[in-house]
Amino acid sequence: MKEITEGEFDTRVYPSDWRWSAAIVGVSKYLRNYDIHYNQTDDYLEFNIKEITDEKYLLFAEKYFRESMHHKKVEDLLDTPWNDEREDERVKAVNEKLSKNISSNTIMLKTFKEIKYNGKNSLEILKIIDRNRLRLITETFRGGRSLYYNFCNENNLLKEDLNSCRIRGYSIDMPKKGRSIAYMRDTSTFLYSDDRIFDFIPFAFSKTREAFFINNNFNLDQLIKTNSWECHDQPQKSIRNNLFNRDSFNFIDYDVEIIYKVREKDYFETIYVREKARKIFNQIDKKQLDVLRKPCKVKNEFIKLEKIVTDSILNEIKLDDLLDILLKERNKGYFISHLVKINELIYRGGNMTDKQKIAYGSAMQIRKALRNNPSKIRAYEQRLISAITLKDYNRVCEILLHLSAYTQVSIGVAVDLFENFENNKNLAYTFINTLGEKKTFKGEEK
Repeated sequence: MKEITEGEFDTRVYPSDWRWSAAIVGVSKYLRNYDIHYNQTDDYLEFNIKEITDEKYLLFAEKYFRESMHHKKVEDLLDTPWNDEREDERVKAVNEKLSKNISSNTIMLKTFKEIKYNGKNSLEILKIIDRNRLRLITETFRGGRSLYYNFCNENNLLKEDLNSCRIRGYSIDMPKKGRSIAYMRDTSTFLYSDDRIFDFIPFAFSKTREAFFINNNFNLDQLIKTNSWECHDQPQKSIRNNLFNRDSFNFIDYDVEIIYKVREKDYFETIYVREKARKIFNQIDKKQLDVLRKPCKVKNEFIKLEKIVTDSILNEIKLDDLLDILLKERNKGYFISHLVKINELIYRGGNMTDKQKIAYGSAMQIRKALRNNPSKIRAYEQRLISAITLKDYNRVCEILLHLSAYTQVSIGVAVDLFENFENNKNLAYTFINTLGEKKTFKGEEK
């Protein structure tokens, strides 16, 4: 929410919802960049609105999103000393940016349609960039799929307050749809909130493909610091990478809301990181994390384990369905063994118990007893997989009894499964996975 005030500063902004909170973070980065005087309290940010001009805003965008500005890459290529032997590479790289190419954009093509870099006209190209700098920034920022376009209606950049909110998912084509969304088709009843400082929202989100903003509005100082840490500038990292990063969220010891935006979707989404989920993320070790990032192909599709696991932890959903799918596949024992450990964290919030070690030991003893009859092992394994994926838990217990009687090996966890199968399901997963044919990640038999 914005207020017009009197005194040293004429504008005061409160973090009344996530849009205003994100705008505050973006404006504070802008003000700090130009070393402009402002006042920040726990509850609001005060500044003079005249300090925000179109030119300064665009130059700030050019600096903040430098890696996405094609003309800046041309400047870098022309300003950097190159060896004579590599001059051809530089000519090729510059002309790729000046011409129609997937590594360039339309405004670069229009601006440089009558000129090519030949190795000797650097000064001429740099002068063209200087003359057209604001236009190059405006069009690149407006249309960039990771830039303004990802967060706001590209036609509303730098416009004064509009008749609907400029943020994607909130923006409405009022001439076409205004009456249909208004009460009794009366557009005067339509309520909206828009402000020019919403143009600063892109600066509050991370530069990752799945851009995120942590709405940690305990106070403004926390809000700004939380959304200014270094992972915001690391495009290769996703929000899910950072959930597992102990350094990322450890400074938050309470539940927090995260707003994120996927480029392929026209709306923002929200996840809520609860304390329980944060504790589970902290207990997942590097080895398990590496497993989640490995390719896992089921039939003809690759499953995104990291996304499934993070969503399950955040929403307190067990991984049973995923484990059932993987049990039916061959050579997925490596994934299953680690996913069972994570599933145990979701079940109980703790690491692998002694009983799971007993389940593992019992299965290994049975494998040893039937080492001369691998087809029998495979038959029992298939029966157990069929029963557990069909949720026929009584049948699983019956098969375990038959298997114990046939091999004369005691299965120590059978009692726990008889008493409460669903609560001890991870014991069954561990037993079945250990009983099956053991393969390494590369498919080599141990």
